[in-house]
Amino acid sequence: MSYLDTYSGNWSAIEARHLLKRTSFGVTQALTEESVSLGLSGTISKLFEIKPMPETPLKYEPDGTGRGEINDPDVNYGETWVNAPAYPDLPTSQERNRVFRSRNRSNYAWSFLQMQDAGLSIREKLTLFWHNHFVSENTNPHREFLYMKILRENALGNFKELTKQITIDPNMLIYLSGSQNTNTAPNENYSRELLELFTIGKGDAIGNGDYTNYTENDVVQMAKVLTGWRVRGIAHAEGLVPFFSNWFHTKGSKTLSHRFNNAVISENGENEYKDLIDKIFEQEECSRFITRQLYIWFVNSEITTEIEDNIIEPLAKIIRENDYEIAPALQVLLTSDHFFENTFCMIKSPIDLMFSATKSLLVSAPKTSVQEEYQFALVLYLACTDLNQSIFHHPDVAGWKAYYQAPLYYKSWVNSYLLPKRLDYCRILVTGGDLVIDEKKYTVPPLVPVLQIVAGIQNATNPNILVSELANQLFNYQITNEQIIALKDILIPGLPDVEWTIEYGEYLGNPSDVSVALSVDKKLRGLIAVMVQMSEFQMM
Repeated sequence: MSYLDTYSGNWSAIEARHLLKRTSFGVTQALTEESVSLGLSGTISKLFEIKPMPETPLKYEPDGTGRGEINDPDVNYGETWVNAPAYPDLPTSQERNRVFRSRNRSNYAWSFLQMQDAGLSIREKLTLFWHNHFVSENTNPHREFLYMKILRENALGNFKELTKQITIDPNMLIYLSGSQNTNTAPNENYSRELLELFTIGKGDAIGNGDYTNYTENDVVQMAKVLTGWRVRGIAHAEGLVPFFSNWFHTKGSKTLSHRFNNAVISENGENEYKDLIDKIFEQEECSRFITRQLYIWFVNSEITTEIEDNIIEPLAKIIRENDYEIAPALQVLLTSDHFFENTFCMIKSPIDLMFSATKSLLVSAPKTSVQEEYQFALVLYLACTDLNQSIFHHPDVAGWKAYYQAPLYYKSWVNSYLLPKRLDYCRILVTGGDLVIDEKKYTVPPLVPVLQIVAGIQNATNPNILVSELANQLFNYQITNEQIIALKDILIPGLPDVEWTIEYGEYLGNPSDVSVALSVDKKLRGLIAVMVQMSEFQMM
């Protein structure tokens, strides 16, 4: 039997939740039921379905000069700023920077709303994967948005094509000094990361300047190929579009090393970078490199020789056979026996954790106004940033440590400083309270509709069934009898089971009785608040 044989075991809510937790953000009971109804094959088809691009981010802060207001004359409240001038015509740089920061906040909040509202789709999880793979950073919101737009549009597509687009993306050209790479002042920043982090990986050192997959001379020659691409200042009318200057391009052929079979990249002007990327992708190691990254992101951080031979190698072959389309190989992986054997081995990233504590518990951004919707999402962004996962602002070009730094990998998300914060944030999202981030206080109301959640559990008057079913939904596996007893004691401290049966039965019999409803709500909220702080909730 092959590790990649299609999973043929029981298809239930447990298997559906495992797949959905790894491929999306936060799993509601409704999504689980839809997946169970669709079956494994139907769920995969829906996950990989090509959907229209979302509407663009909006100006969510009203006009004015007070706190929580913004003077952005080019955009009306509730309208998108993406098509407005990237360099607002304002009297002072201070005013202009306020607009930039407001649009940044809008972009970050909007990105979280896309993760929240994705439904049965893998696109947002893959968008975040590529964001962590092709790390880029810029303070201009328009450039940030367009960079992420490339990732989202190509998330389910072709790795080679995405690499070509990212190579001349203005955000990337600025971040890794590509726009400063000229024939008279070559800059190797991008060519080095293109090889080491983006396409083929470095491999072990074989000799002086010679690695398993490329040489230092390849870095130099590829930098020459990439010369000539420029970015205008953001105040320029075309400041969001890259352009090629033949004047700054290194002319003539460039010869690569024995690692690339001494290939020659012929002079080809503005298309020369495409020829280079095609040449890099002729190396089979590119397919193995990206397969390992996908495996760590979706399955497990431990890649043994056995995994390399039985998982990485055959999936890499599928990627090569499909000319670097990643969807066919990823679908094989996500439907395999091996995938469904790798459960509870991944510590949730802060983003996964926050959506587990909100979306999975039926909390979503309020739709009462654009301002409230975006502010809710912005608090989630800030909380994740405080937990060391800030979108658009990676710690370095290698991305988040959890996906590359051995031997800790996912354990990087938890330490003596971060773990108490993770637990406290989860609790507050259930009970309500104050999130203090960078010495600023954000008051969170008790938004989790605990009565609604429990209403979906059959025989919830039995506290054993209630606790067990909540555990199945929150942890995705059965807990021990000892844990059930301990959790019941949170619900009905020191009391027999019948006390809960009577009280919850009274509520069901007369839900309009405010005092009974409040009592039941308080008990359930206390129970769920403890459950989201358990170590089981930190895993997926």
